Amino acid sequence: MTVLALALAAGAALPSVGVPPLPAALILLAACPRRVPPFHRPEPRVRWLPLAGLAGLLHGAVATGSQLDDCRWRLSVGDLEVAGWVREVEGEGRVVLEARAAGCTGEIRLQGGAVAEALAGRGEGSGLRAAGRWVPRAAAEPGVDPLRAGVLLVRYAERTSDAASGLGARLARVRAAGVARVHARFPREAPLVAALLFARRDGLDRDLRDAFADTGTAHLLAISGFHVGVFAGVVIWIAGRVLPVRRAVTLGAVAAWLYVATLGFPDAATRAVLLLTLVSVGRWLGRPVSAAGALGTALIALVLLDPAVASRIGAQLSFAGALGLAGWARPSIRGAVAGWTRWRGELPPARARPLVEGLVVTVVATLATLPLIAWHFERVSLVAVPASLLATPLVAIALPTTLLALVLDALHLPGAAIASTGAEGLLGLLRTGVGLFASLPGAAVPLARPATLAACAGVGVGWAIVRSRSRVGFATRAGVLGSTLVAGLIAWPVSLQVGRNGSLEVHLFDVGQGDAIGIRTPRGRWLVVDAGPPSGARLVSDLRRAGAREVEVLLITHPDADHVGGAAAILTDLSVGAVVGPGTIRGDGPWQEAVRAARDAGVPWRVLAEGDSLRVDGVGLRVLHPPRGDARPLDANAASLMMLLEWRGVEVLLTGDAPVDAEARIVRRIGPIDILKVGHHGSHTSTGPALLDRLAPQVALISVGRGNRYGHPAPEVLARLRERGVEVWRTDESGSVVVDIDAGGHWTVRGSR
Repeated sequence: MTVLALALAAGAALPSVGVPPLPAALILLAACPRRVPPFHRPEPRVRWLPLAGLAGLLHGAVATGSQLDDCRWRLSVGDLEVAGWVREVEGEGRVVLEARAAGCTGEIRLQGGAVAEALAGRGEGSGLRAAGRWVPRAAAEPGVDPLRAGVLLVRYAERTSDAASGLGARLARVRAAGVARVHARFPREAPLVAALLFARRDGLDRDLRDAFADTGTAHLLAISGFHVGVFAGVVIWIAGRVLPVRRAVTLGAVAAWLYVATLGFPDAATRAVLLLTLVSVGRWLGRPVSAAGALGTALIALVLLDPAVASRIGAQLSFAGALGLAGWARPSIRGAVAGWTRWRGELPPARARPLVEGLVVTVVATLATLPLIAWHFERVSLVAVPASLLATPLVAIALPTTLLALVLDALHLPGAAIASTGAEGLLGLLRTGVGLFASLPGAAVPLARPATLAACAGVGVGWAIVRSRSRVGFATRAGVLGSTLVAGLIAWPVSLQVGRNGSLEVHLFDVGQGDAIGIRTPRGRWLVVDAGPPSGARLVSDLRRAGAREVEVLLITHPDADHVGGAAAILTDLSVGAVVGPGTIRGDGPWQEAVRAARDAGVPWRVLAEGDSLRVDGVGLRVLHPPRGDARPLDANAASLMMLLEWRGVEVLLTGDAPVDAEARIVRRIGPIDILKVGHHGSHTSTGPALLDRLAPQVALISVGRGNRYGHPAPEVLARLRERGVEVWRTDESGSVVVDIDAGGHWTVRGSR
């Protein structure tokens, strides 16, 4: 059942990531084996794998077709009025509204200061009426969420008194009320409690989020099967005091469904509650429930409801961990007990058994999810096991304690203050412990995707060899080891190319007070925008570490030393295809060094101006400034190249050091953008209100040196960004910043620190 479910999920996920039906069918037919060693003829379940994959492919293709026909893609630019209820608050002045507009019903993104004023602290589930200008943001493409079809730049908004009567709106209001009560009851640890109970991580400071990521305990901040299990376990334990076991389990399943519905049915939590429901049904029928079969059934149910579920990281990690525990936990525990017995000559004492089991389960879950974590996050925590052994029991105790405090508080019963104080103490220990593990040298190490693929290929070859032999002796073990190493070496060149495919990466390198941006295309080619201050040795090292060996195009926005200083080093140490820059200015010093280095290396130098564009591997760079043929003398900043990066419906504006006057020239010629590289390191001469109001970015990137003498970024610029709900990432705080944009047009932002 599990194998068939995985084939169904894989087939359903391919259309959602943009793979055409015919290539997807060929991939499935090639990937599904005809027989599995050591069997000489196909097992029935193996024979059905291609059909399961093709059925999933058909289901996914139909769902993708419906997505492409969504009415939100057909909304045209212009004035628009909407009315509905707030499904999600993305930030101050940014909400997702479940609305009806121009005969179209669905989720619509709203943005503008008027939204924050209208809500006035109210959150999800609130009724809202708004009017503004609808600007399409993306074109309909397979796998691109219709929510990305555009954004409503709100001029007027008012909160409506008529509350939405639908179940979704009511659950959203319950969630918002719960978050509000958390902030009132837990003054010190409210953001952490909100993350643990309601998956609201927007209030967590970035350092704490990075610490959880570096210690491999970030799953504790996302509502997963662990959280649902703790919640349901508390309900079952309490109900079991007065009810038979079957009824207690059923009550726990019902309570878990209500909890997961309040959260909006996240993938991992839904998987867990489906498993709990299957266990409850098995109890009533008096039949044992197979863990693998229950997982397969849950996966099939989720794929039927949402074909794209298998392409999301939350579901992948959830099912990988659950499958690992279902298949390896018991054998590993038996092996650990046997090893203890051989070592000590006796069975482990009763007091040591929970420690042994906890250690084994933690190791198994870590190993099962390790390839996915390494692939998606390109780093692996070396302290994940000890950190999890510390953090998991603390969270397991803190979760029911916080729930108890909230229930007592809601019922106005005594004891709420005691429970909340105890919970905050546990969470304080959690924060301190995770921080200590994260501060250890080498707590997290980078691991490129090609290395992950090569390692998995080697392990796969070794597993196949072991499975094909009935008895495993020394020669077989040596052969497995050698084959694994050879497979890793052979797979490396292929993995290197495959690992670079499928996503676009924008690297804002931490070069101090300067600018240097690396763009890695979906096929692994590199564009570099600006080269930071002299010398460029640090930037060259960062580029090599990120996987760059050749640079297709080096773009210099203007000749200031903090933008062109490292260009000569790049031209000397890396293979560069071409250099481009504005042609209305000349420079000296580092600029002349770059010109000489390009001439010595035989690299052509081209001039770009307004109207020019570059396109590499489907990634577009459109030049918006400086104007073509403008004979007026322009200073260096005023002549900066301003470019719009476009891929899969995501738009990133690169501004150089262009001032407000240059911003005014381009602001009417482009629509809303997703990500803004803030001009001139956050100086008050750039990033004016008109730019922010018109383009409504969701994320702002600032390249700035720590403790710089210019006072960058300027407080007024930060205030403008904060007022408009823009999420800010700064190199002086987060180190090098990477934006990873997948084929579906979704992005994540992470910092190196």
